[in-house]
Amino acid sequence: MIRKCSRVAVIGAGPAAAIATDALVKEQAFDTIRVFERKGIAGGTWVYGSEHSPKIPSLRALLEHNADQPVLIPASFPSETDRSESINSHQLRYSDTGIHQYLHSNLPPQTMCFTKEPIPEILSERTLAQYGSNAPFRHREVIRGWVEDIFVRGGTLELIEFNTTVERAEKKGHEWILTLRKETPGSKKNYWWQEVFDALVVATGHFSLPYVPSIPGLAEYDEKYPGSIKHSKHFRSVDEFRGKLEYCILRINFQKVIIVGGSVSAFDALHEIRLVAQHPVISSLKEPIPAFGWGAFTHPHVAIKPPIARFHQDGRIDFCDGSSVERVDIVLFATGYDYSFPFLPEHVFDIEDQTLAFIGMVSGGLTFRVFEWQAVAVARLLAARARLPVRHLMQRWELARLASRGDEVQFFDISSDFEEYFEGLRRFAGEPAAGSIGRTLPKYDPKWKDAFLEVVVKARLQWWDQERRKAEEQIRVLEDRRKADKDSGSHMVRDDIKAQKMMDLYQITADMDRNKTFYKMQKFTADGLFLAVHWAALRANPEIYAYRFDVPSPFECDFKDQPHHSLDNVFIWGLLKELLPPHQ
Repeated sequence: MIRKCSRVAVIGAGPAAAIATDALVKEQAFDTIRVFERKGIAGGTWVYGSEHSPKIPSLRALLEHNADQPVLIPASFPSETDRSESINSHQLRYSDTGIHQYLHSNLPPQTMCFTKEPIPEILSERTLAQYGSNAPFRHREVIRGWVEDIFVRGGTLELIEFNTTVERAEKKGHEWILTLRKETPGSKKNYWWQEVFDALVVATGHFSLPYVPSIPGLAEYDEKYPGSIKHSKHFRSVDEFRGKLEYCILRINFQKVIIVGGSVSAFDALHEIRLVAQHPVISSLKEPIPAFGWGAFTHPHVAIKPPIARFHQDGRIDFCDGSSVERVDIVLFATGYDYSFPFLPEHVFDIEDQTLAFIGMVSGGLTFRVFEWQAVAVARLLAARARLPVRHLMQRWELARLASRGDEVQFFDISSDFEEYFEGLRRFAGEPAAGSIGRTLPKYDPKWKDAFLEVVVKARLQWWDQERRKAEEQIRVLEDRRKADKDSGSHMVRDDIKAQKMMDLYQITADMDRNKTFYKMQKFTADGLFLAVHWAALRANPEIYAYRFDVPSPFECDFKDQPHHSLDNVFIWGLLKELLPPHQ
């Protein structure tokens, strides 16, 4: 049985660390509990960092598994060193989160939350518009605030050492020696020191180091076309995928995009990017995750392709079915993450070392609930109130799982055996010690998994189906209008401006909205600028001209071929009034 630990270190301040810290404190068995977080705020992977410029610093290093390496540390402590690119770069250290502007949770809040910490019933305007008042999704900032509030309400926020990176964790005898580096905002120095603990809880999550599959020619393609290869971790908004308006010739260049992957991050990005990119957006995947199936990828503006087989230096990209595409602007890999613990020397992964625990590393769903069950089990073990199986039984379990699952992502997937996993941890943890306020784990409830399938999956599938039907109707109306114009001899939709895309009109005018100063400096006349907007709108959204609106038009379109069609859009009219002098 493990010796009782009195000093425990926790790495991270996200959801896994929040519940781990709470479980340790409530066990009332430890003299020292310290939490180290490299960001300046609690929330972990739910912290949105829009101020950083996200990118893959070296795709070749990722492909060769040489990224996120340990850094050189001082010879003595405490110590101060100058800040440097190799140590302080948020890109080289992969310290950015994979959170984008539109991210919402993907589990019902009643299932996603911890047993005693409900997630607030707060809905974003976007969620209300898409899913209604009973929507099961919560905005990223709601989740981040909920994580921070767990520390605050539990009185454990003061245990966190913010802006502090654990650069090395070494086991010497019965103690863990942590080498720590503090990065004070505004300072040009790094401050280094060491602390000693009896046990180490790693709750850093596994969404730091992007995984990009090794595909022939990919590294060379990235080097020849810099910036064209991206990972969903660095997806912040659709702005970089948006078509660009060439003012001199009044033409929009839409970007051709491939999104690689079949999981949540892939279809989340897909349905944001399809609104602004060239149609069809190409979705490259072997198969989707079973829970959602092909519904997320079935859309008139999405072309489904098999996995990519090869990248060529001339810009051509081949797929496994023998087809290919050219002149692609961006390939976005939404292919998940690798596990990375650069602070741990390899030899510490010993099945006999019970003072090293990992929380939040499994996958398959019910994520936060899993964190809680793991956290309570770890707290009981480190307090010497629970006992692990003997070494040969743990080895037998590991070998059996390797034989059935392999040593890749499926090894960590518990979706097929939720009840066995949860109940195993609950039995291991047992009840709180007499006189303590330790957390009690309830029995596994099959309704948790059912809620995910019946609430989240159903809501997503309904919305995707609604979007698909809407796009199909837009295409049908447009084709009917084209046919009617052709039969009547009208040239309203001329060959040189036939649109290949149906992009929301707001996306076109967003460029005007962000660049008002530029437009004013150009001293466009009212008629000239309105003509430019009209031309761009017709190229991108010809279906708008197939509808009649009740909103009064500011003035009639100036195209000689369609004098009876107006741009009935309040947003554009308001923007034009702000930008331009009164129309003459």
